[in-house]
Amino acid sequence: MLGLPAHVRACLFDLDGVLTQTAKVHAAAWKEMFDGCLRERAAREGTAFVPFDAVDDYDEYVDGRPRENGVEPYEGSVRFLHAVRAAGLRCAVVSSSANCRDVLEGAGIEDLFDERIEGVVAGDRGLRGKPAPDTCLEAARGLGLEPGAAAMFEDAPAGVEAGRAGRFGVVVGVDRTGQAEQPRAYGADVVVRDLAELLESR
Repeated sequence: MLGLPAHVRACLFDLDGVLTQTAKVHAAAWKEMFDGCLRERAAREGTAFVPFDAVDDYDEYVDGRPRENGVEPYEGSVRFLHAVRAAGLRCAVVSSSANCRDVLEGAGIEDLFDERIEGVVAGDRGLRGKPAPDTCLEAARGLGLEPGAAAMFEDAPAGVEAGRAGRFGVVVGVDRTGQAEQPRAYGADVVVRDLAELLESR
C-alpha cells in the first residue's frame, strides 16, 4: 500500500528537503522574484541593476521573517504522510532544526507526528547529530519500536548513513536534485524524487 516492506510499523522523516523546502530553495525563489523587481526599477530609474544576493541579502532581509504563505511542504510528502497515518503507522520527525515545531505548524502537518526529535531535544539529551544514529534511535524509542520496524526518509548523505548505522528496516533516499547515485552510494535501499512515487508504486 505504501511501497514499504510489510514489517514496517513506523516512519521517521527528516524535515528540510524531505517534508519541507529548504532555505536554499526559498533563497533561490526569493532571488528570482527580487531580481525581476530590481531589474524593472533600475530600468525605470535609469540606474545600474544590482542583483539580489541569495546569501547576504536573503540572510539580512528574508530568512527568519514570517512569510505570508507560511512554510511550504512538498505536496507529495503531505500525501504520503496522510496515507501512512491512514494505514495505522506511527510517525516521527528527526531534525537538527531548533524551530522544528514552528516549521511543522507553519506547514500545517504538526498533528501528523507522534514524536519529534529536534535540535534542542538532542542537545538536552546529549545526542550526537547525523551521521551518528543517536537522534533517529531516540525517535524509534519514543515510538516504542525497534529500529528494524521503522523506515527512515532522508535527503542528505549524513541522514542516510545514520539510517544504515542504526540498522533501520528500510532507508529511503529522497533525491530532489537529480543525483540518485549519491543516496545509493551512502546506503539507501530505495531512492525516489518525491515520496508520492511510493504510493504510485503500489
